[in-house]
Amino acid sequence: MLTDVMIRKHQVQRLAAEHAMALPLLASGYWFHKDVRDNFYFAIHLFGYTAEGAPDWTEAKRVEGQALAVRMLQHVLKLQMQDASHPMYGHWPLNLGSDPASAKPHVLPVELMGCMLMFFYEKYREALPAELKSEISLSILHIYQSSVYRHPLKSMHHHEAKHTALKLLLGHEFGDEALLEEGIRCAQRLLQHVRTFGFKEYGCLPWHWHWIQAFTCVWDTVQDEAARAVAGELLDYLWSLRAEAYLRGTWVGPHSRIWPHDAPKDTNTPLDYIAFGDFPAPNTFPRLEGAALYTYEVSAAVRERAMAQAEPREVKRLIRFAAEDGEVTSAAHTYTYVTRDYALGGIYERREEFDNEQLRWDVSLPLDSEPAAAGVNQLYFFHPGSKYAPGDDRHASPYGEVLFDRGASLQLWAIPEEAAGEAFDSLVGCLPKGEWRFDKFGGCGKLGSVYAAFHAYGGEPVAITEKADRYSVAVSLEEGRRAGIIVEVMSTDEADAQGVHNLDDWLSAVRERFSNAFKPQQDSLAVSYPSIRGKQLHLAVGNDGLLTSRNINGTGIAFDDYTIF
Repeated sequence: MLTDVMIRKHQVQRLAAEHAMALPLLASGYWFHKDVRDNFYFAIHLFGYTAEGAPDWTEAKRVEGQALAVRMLQHVLKLQMQDASHPMYGHWPLNLGSDPASAKPHVLPVELMGCMLMFFYEKYREALPAELKSEISLSILHIYQSSVYRHPLKSMHHHEAKHTALKLLLGHEFGDEALLEEGIRCAQRLLQHVRTFGFKEYGCLPWHWHWIQAFTCVWDTVQDEAARAVAGELLDYLWSLRAEAYLRGTWVGPHSRIWPHDAPKDTNTPLDYIAFGDFPAPNTFPRLEGAALYTYEVSAAVRERAMAQAEPREVKRLIRFAAEDGEVTSAAHTYTYVTRDYALGGIYERREEFDNEQLRWDVSLPLDSEPAAAGVNQLYFFHPGSKYAPGDDRHASPYGEVLFDRGASLQLWAIPEEAAGEAFDSLVGCLPKGEWRFDKFGGCGKLGSVYAAFHAYGGEPVAITEKADRYSVAVSLEEGRRAGIIVEVMSTDEADAQGVHNLDDWLSAVRERFSNAFKPQQDSLAVSYPSIRGKQLHLAVGNDGLLTSRNINGTGIAFDDYTIF
């Protein structure tokens, strides 16, 4: 009997296969040159769908689709460096450039693609044409004989998680008991590390999914009882963490790394859709990877945790950043308020992350909401930093202090004098589509079943630009150095209990609260905001950008109730 999860999995597999069939072939024979892995991911879904009968296709289309998948897999496999004397032995190129045959090997593709190649080989071994079967077997042998996975645990991050999964898969495939045992020990240490210190790659969409997919390949493929047990424990931990930051297809709270398809709209959704199914099915696949091929299903407890939206909840987490030796170098505190209709969350300690692609805080609306159907589903403001380019609403600067309380977020920026000449002279804001009313310094809106409002402090009135999928906001910095933002959101049900029944009521309620909230002094900038929930929120920074005070109802945030997940 097919479960709901199995039905959604088949649906995504069919959608991915149809997408693959519709992709235009380049003159080289590949679909993609930017990332070799995308060719592999679509090809394995297309082959899998045709190998399982392609029930919604004609036989002619099924045969055509399988032949296309086989050719694409062969194209990808031939790019592997198979010269054992080469320092990049066992690797594939990443970006294929204009001439794939001359593309240089890169360390990244083999990490996750290698795990999926072995998983795919095991799953469809009997259905593979003899020539392709032989080519995959040889490719896996080259991975095994190479050093691509022979790395010790040091940083306890996604690269090492994938290397560990490779050890387990290769140990199983080649009957290498020593390698299998090494993989088990590494997996156990990774599990103990995240349980002890927290998951350092918080809200990190490509990397969190890579952890999950690497160990799902192990769980689905490796028969050793101890290996499968630790993979299962890791998956339960990772999916439980995912469920905590979940709201109907979205990743809520702060993100240590995001791609353009993750913000300002969550569009990388196939794994969530298969696991939970409480939002519309995906129609694009920016990171397809192995989404629809696994047999692993999340537990009922994880599913219940992800969908537990009847009562609002505050999620307060501590992360201690440590390497393999356990020495803690720093800590961070994440706060997320999750309701049925929206979530607001962020991280108190801004961190420098890879390529500076983090999103420090945002308001997320679920993917089945009216605003998400019309465009973006995230509301946030940030001061641009390194790697920022206009139109790419990511890459925040290291400046700014924050305060979060339920549906309210406050942030102040004071750029140090020595950095002011190089820093961007304005904030960037992103607003979902809805019924907005803007004034000189902010706006109030009704976004489906959520009221939202923002108020800015800066050098000039805010500039609003309406785009096809969002409103973009520019807030100039006062004298190129200081700015502030207040954001408050509330569901229509919450607002009714406060006597707010329409947008006019909401406008009146927040406009009074915004009045005189910012307190600029010659040597400091502060904001004191009486939230609509009855809290007095206060935040202040000096002109050097350093925090001088932060409290709620006069009490500072001690973080005593923040816990490691």
